[in-house]
Formats: sequence, C-alpha cells, structure tokens
Amino acid sequence: MKFDFSYLDIAFKNGSVITVNDTDEIAEAVGIKGNKIVFVGSNADIDQLIDEHTKVYDLAGRTLMPGINDTHYHPILNGMIAPELDSAMVDTGLSACKTIPELLDLIRRIAATKKPGQWISTMGYEAGLLAEQRHPTLEELDAAAPNNPLQCCTCNGHISTYNSKALEYLGVYGPEDASKYPEGEVVVENGKLTGLVRGHTHFWLWGQVEYTEEQQRKAAMRSHQQLLENGITSIGDMGECDRPSYHIMQKMCRSGEFKVRSYMALHSIFGKPYSKEDNEHWMKLGFITGLGDEHFRVGPCKFMIDGGSGGPSCYTREPYSHDPELPSERGWEREETWDYIKLIDDAECQATAHAIGDGAVEFMVEGYEKAFAACADKEAFKARRHRIEHCTLVDQDLIDRMAKMNICPSVNAGLQIRNGKNLARFYGPERNKYLGALKSMMEAGIKCSLHSDAPSGPVGFEMIDGAVNRYDIRQDYQCDMTQAVSLLDAIRCCTWNAAYSSYEENIKGSIENGKLADLIVLDRDILKIDTHELHNVKVDMTMIDGVVEYER
Repeated sequence: MKFDFSYLDIAFKNGSVITVNDTDEIAEAVGIKGNKIVFVGSNADIDQLIDEHTKVYDLAGRTLMPGINDTHYHPILNGMIAPELDSAMVDTGLSACKTIPELLDLIRRIAATKKPGQWISTMGYEAGLLAEQRHPTLEELDAAAPNNPLQCCTCNGHISTYNSKALEYLGVYGPEDASKYPEGEVVVENGKLTGLVRGHTHFWLWGQVEYTEEQQRKAAMRSHQQLLENGITSIGDMGECDRPSYHIMQKMCRSGEFKVRSYMALHSIFGKPYSKEDNEHWMKLGFITGLGDEHFRVGPCKFMIDGGSGGPSCYTREPYSHDPELPSERGWEREETWDYIKLIDDAECQATAHAIGDGAVEFMVEGYEKAFAACADKEAFKARRHRIEHCTLVDQDLIDRMAKMNICPSVNAGLQIRNGKNLARFYGPERNKYLGALKSMMEAGIKCSLHSDAPSGPVGFEMIDGAVNRYDIRQDYQCDMTQAVSLLDAIRCCTWNAAYSSYEENIKGSIENGKLADLIVLDRDILKIDTHELHNVKVDMTMIDGVVEYER
C-alpha cells in the first residue's frame, strides 16, 4: 500500500477567495487533499502545509469561488441545438437568423440534406426579436420544406410553428380540425391554420420526432464542454427525451464521462402524459428524491403548468399588458395541481413544477398550503424543500406564503439581459417590480437558486449579471431594478442555495473544510470591477473533485 504523507495535493495562493460561508468571508488561500477542501485561510498559514509534492497555483489576485450550480438546465436538449445542418435540432437563434427570409433559407438548406418524410427539427428563434416581429407562416414553411415534416421551435420551447406535413401527425388538415385539441393550442387566425401549436399539443407533436442515442450522447457532451467553460460544476437536469435520456445521463455520470454533477428531475419534454407516468411509477416503487451518489442523483417529481415568459405564453392572473387578447397556456387546472402536489408530498418526494406566470405560481402555492395543512409533521414538510421552477411573476403575498413553508424557487433572473425590454412590454411596470423577485425572496428568508434554463437563457456569469444588473444588453434597455441583488447574494443563490435545493449543502456550495473540491478560478477579481462587466468575466479554470477539468 502506498501512503501519501504530503500535507496538500493542491494549494491556491494570493487570491480573492469568495467562500460563501456563513459570514461571506473573503480568504486568500485554499488547500486541497484528494477531492476535498482541507484548508481555507491566509497565505502565511497555507505556507506551513506546502511541501515539494504540492501543486501550487498563484492566483495573482484573481477570484476563486465555489463552482456554479445551475439548478435548471437541459444538457441533452441544449446540446442538440447546433449550427450544423445535420444537427439533431438546427440552431435558428439570432446568430443564425435575424429575419424570416434567413430562417426560410436555412430550412431549405436543411431540407436538401433530408430524405422525403424525414423530420426537420429546429429551435432558437424568437418572433419578437426577428426583424419582422412575427412567426413564419404555414405557407412559408410549406414552401421551404414541402416534402418533410418540419418543427420550428421557439427559443423557450413552448411554442412551435409546424408545416402541413407535421400537422398531419395530429390529424389536422384544415382549420376545422383544430377543435380536436384544447382551445388555442392549434392556432387558427382569420379562419386559417397558422402552423402555430402551443402547450401540451405541441409537446406531444414534438414527441413524434425521434432522436437517436448517439445524437443524445453527443449533445450531452457538447453541453458538458459549455458547462466547464462557464464554471458550472453541478446542474439540475430538468427534463429531456424521457426514458432514453434518464438512462443515458445516469450511465455517462456513473462512468465519469459526464463529470458535472447531475440532479435529474423526473420530467419529459414531450409533455404531461409522459411526465405523469414517470413520476407516478417512481412514487409507486416507494423511492424518494435524492437516490444516487455525489455524481448523479434522482431529483424532484416535476410537472409543467404553463408556457414561457418570452412568447409570451405563461398563465397570468391578468391579461398581458401589450396584447390583452393574447391567449395564455395553462396545462394544469387549479384543483388538479393541488391534488398532484399532495400525491407527491404524501410519497415523501420533492415536488416542483414549471410555473412562470403569477397565475401558475398561485396554483403551486395554494397546492403546497393544502398539503402543508394536511401534513401532521410540519417540519418534515419543510425539510422536503419543495420547489417552483422559474417562479418568474409573483407578488409579496405569494413570497411570504412560500417562506412559511420553506419553498425553494429556482429563478431565471438572467432572462433580463437577453429579453428584458420585451418582458417589460409584456407584463407592464407593476408586474415587472416582482419579475424574477430574488431580492424580495431573499429578504423573506427564502433560499432561492439561479438557473439558465439552457437552451432558453444565458449561462454562467451572464445569469449572475442578470440578477445583479437587470440590463438588457441586446436591446440597450435598463429593466426595473426593484429586485436587483448584490453580487455576493447572486453568487450565494447559484452556489450554497442551489446545493440546499438538492439536499447537498453539507458537501458542496461553499469553500469550507471537508467539502468537495468543486472550484472555479476567474480571470479577474470580480469584487473590484464595475458590475456591468460581469457578463464579460471569463473562467480560467474549472475543478471538480480536486481535478482540473478545464483551463482556458
């Protein structure tokens, strides 16, 4: 047996170390032994623990901090979106298409690579950001891809335009067929099909597109590289392509191929029936949330109440400010939500749901309150740390009610830097005071976390920038600053609070002795810069389990 008598395997010195401990201490040096942090303190003290076997990194004043934990990320879905014409989902975001003609030209080029009848799947465009400020029409899509079913998914994933070949899968051939589906989900305007499909009908139709295991594995590893480059060492995987994706991600995490730690929700992007079947099967087996190890754990039972913020299609209490006639998406009803939360809580599992609009959030809060009232052990209920995904539009009343039950929202505050001007228009000045309400939540004692919802939102320091500055960089627009938080508060949200939301705050989320050595080095001291430079911060190094997995 080989014994290692060296004091430290790795030492970081001369840094600005953001510890995220109870007092937000800023240290100078950190020491690592194996995969654990064993020293946090001063340069002078760490020198006593360094010998000839220690690898020493001179931070030269740069920031060292805990790895970011993005609590709502889609590694397979995010990685499937790429510019190559043979990608599982071809990227139609602003970098590829700024106008409808550019979008249609891209579709023609993809169609030229496909056999007749093969699906074309794309994602990324946002109607409000295209020059024409509209969706492509059914006629335009039919002309661009006459021989292939076509899915043209918006960046938020909740609305797609499909061509006629795709609508045939729904048995929709004319406007009269839209009545087969929930009102407003197959969109008809002026007596004509538009190609727009929303909500659970869209998700079911999306489920008819097949993605191979090879495509999914390749996608996961493309996201893996993005995660490492952005200093993200843990994720909440909040839904992929159902059973194959659960299997693929667990195998890749177990083998060490996918090194970023994963907390995988039971949820399918293909919609309500798939997710209900997954969750209910899990609960019938008697397992509870958190089963697994430090690399891969089974996360919450997740469902999805409403649509997206950017379409918009989320379920709000009052009509949208810019277009009061625009329909919202509501896939679950009030009492149905209450009953499902009670089912999950009775199984002693962690519940969560995609709930963006204040109407959807209200359903969740009411459901939690009813389950809380019926639970004999109130502390056990609080310990389950039930969540709400996105929780974008709230008010102080909803926040205070969440705080009483220890609900842990995962908030996409980074949306502001990409689409803030449109969000201000969609929801108006009063609702924007509580859009992504990190400050009010933290003041109420809520342990909220931060996420990107990639591929829908900005990743890494861009989401921190959004939480701190709330400035739309694309459209040069200052959003409402009521809910802006300090840099250290934003970092706490995406480190310690994030670990708390998966019951792992005792092993990660801060730089303290005994915790996992999941650390990142930045290219500057971020405590000394203008916060409006946060989106330009680069990650110089990402370490997981004491091993450097990425260096810039």
